[in-house]
Amino acid sequence: MACIAVGIIRQMKDEAVFSEYRAVAAEALSKHGGTILIPPSPPTVLDGEDAPAAVVILEFPDKESAEAWRNDPELASVHDQRNAGVHMDILAVGL
Repeated sequence: MACIAVGIIRQMKDEAVFSEYRAVAAEALSKHGGTILIPPSPPTVLDGEDAPAAVVILEFPDKESAEAWRNDPELASVHDQRNAGVHMDILAVGL
């Protein structure tokens, strides 16, 4: 079953660094079958008080693929670049 990952961008730290990350993000995701369904976009809050700066929606073939993407040592520098550019929580849901 597909796994959806929701990236909740809390704060932009360095827009230039995050732009550089975005240039390589799709390739890094594709290594583990991941795709960007919805690029970073400001959300509309329908209920509650949380108002993150932006949300990104990713899709992987399964949860194991999502975890492999995050834990791949060859992608450590890509993840470090993302974390230098933004404060983001990434949550995966799916079987």
